[in-house]
Amino acid sequence: MEGTSAAANSSSLPPPSRRLSQIRRRKKRTRDEMFSEIMESSRSDRAHLNEWKETVSKYRKEASEREDMRDQREDRRDQREDRRDQREERRDARDERWRQEDQRRESKEDHVLIKQKTKQNKPLEKQT
Repeated sequence: MEGTSAAANSSSLPPPSRRLSQIRRRKKRTRDEMFSEIMESSRSDRAHLNEWKETVSKYRKEASEREDMRDQREDRRDQREDRRDQREERRDARDERWRQEDQRRESKEDHVLIKQKTKQNKPLEKQT
């Protein structure tokens, strides 16, 4: 019986050429699995890279928007300063005109006073 079971066992095994083919396919499958793993890894790497690119792009966009907002604030501040400077220049010009006008008036008043004094100091004989 032992011989029969050994013969039964050996008959259930595939022939060596088939077993070799199965082994080769297994190795091939292992290579295919490794290739698949590498491809999956590279897909994963690409996904991470794309994620990183999106993150960098988002941060750059936000930084650009912050810079634009800062530039707009600076522009508004510069415009306010320019308007204030223009008002000061107009005020200074007006004050200068008033000062010159006051000087002219004072000069005329002084001139009138001088004339009046000189008339008062004339001798009486000329007045008659």
